[in-house]
Amino acid sequence: MDKQEFIKKIAGCVQKYAPAYGILVHSPIIAQAILESGWGESRLAAVYHNYFGLKCGTKWTGKSVNLSTMEEYTPGTLTQIKDNFRVYDNMEEGVKGYFEFIQLSRYQNLRGITDPETYLKTIKADGYATSSKYVDNTMRIVTQYDLQQYDVKGAGSMAKLASAVLAQARAWIGRNEADGTHKGIIDVYNGHKPLARGYKVKYTDAWCATFVSAVAIKCGLTGIIPTECGCGQMIALFKNLGEWQESDSRTPSPGDIIFYNWDDTGAGDCTGWPDHVGIVESVSGGKITVIEGNKNNAVGRRTLDVNGRYIRGYGVPKYDKEAAGNGSQATKSVAAVAKEVIAGKWGNGEDRKNRLTAAGYNYKAVQDQVNALLKGTAAATKSVAAVAKEVIAGKWGNGKERKNRLEAAGYNYNEVQAKVNAMLR
Repeated sequence: MDKQEFIKKIAGCVQKYAPAYGILVHSPIIAQAILESGWGESRLAAVYHNYFGLKCGTKWTGKSVNLSTMEEYTPGTLTQIKDNFRVYDNMEEGVKGYFEFIQLSRYQNLRGITDPETYLKTIKADGYATSSKYVDNTMRIVTQYDLQQYDVKGAGSMAKLASAVLAQARAWIGRNEADGTHKGIIDVYNGHKPLARGYKVKYTDAWCATFVSAVAIKCGLTGIIPTECGCGQMIALFKNLGEWQESDSRTPSPGDIIFYNWDDTGAGDCTGWPDHVGIVESVSGGKITVIEGNKNNAVGRRTLDVNGRYIRGYGVPKYDKEAAGNGSQATKSVAAVAKEVIAGKWGNGEDRKNRLTAAGYNYKAVQDQVNALLKGTAAATKSVAAVAKEVIAGKWGNGKERKNRLEAAGYNYNEVQAKVNAMLR
């Protein structure tokens, strides 16, 4: 087959399997197949359908073949060796085998990468290739054949949204009922209106679904992660959104919402009433790591097998849809958002960072503007006396809010407040 036909066939296989394994960028993998297989013409590729030069290692139990290969253990010096390589039945299985191979723990940092060069530098650093020019040679193929056309549109924003969800979930790990720190999570849920079914969650209620909902609220993603305090009701909402995956054998992606049924025997597809819910943090080596609220009365992690017992199904938020919509598009100026931050609309600390990033804003740029505004670098246009009269009239709020708003507008808070005090005497 010619080069363009080879690219299309490999790309189709990559696009089919990458999402199931949490890989968001496709172009470098297509280029890897081209480079490693010599456009599919190497013996290893043409005969044995191994397009990535995958060696057997200690975990491979399938068919293998012993072949010679060249390795660059010392920069600029090639050494011929013989090794056992994996054998596949066809191209699709060979590409799927690549994704199964990078489930090894050392490759888990590839998840969420959306830049092709970053992906290649990372996988080389992880020990995938020995060639000193591997990144340059592979990127040259990406560029020459415009392989980025096969990358997921909006994947960068999509990854940011899922990452924001996980960052918030991780930030709450350790909160528990024993010291009452779980109450803050429930307060976030109860503070969001309208409340699902009009019910205000009590501190003594089960709060696993409340935890997931509170994460969504904090990240501004309630449009794709519905808020509910009941697992069964949350599944119904996911179904209404077209985001429900009934199959409990699915290999999830980070950011998916996993539901459990403790009565599941492990036989067939479980369709019973759900008892518990959490957020998928990672998938590696056939194991799913989940962050859950109300796990032993605290926020903690659980590890279970893909297609394991107790899995009820998955809510699969449409991060791609949200990334393409207003939720990930930065539509306001940095200055405007900075003023909203000062007014308290974007939260504080890591919460603020997560929400700004999820909304498509450059956190550092916004925070720099906030700092500048709070230092009084913005232009003040009215006299201290005039502003003091506005304060007295209630136009600048009270307490901390007043201080923040005045400083954001470029006024010296202490001078204004002193004038206010003098006028009120």
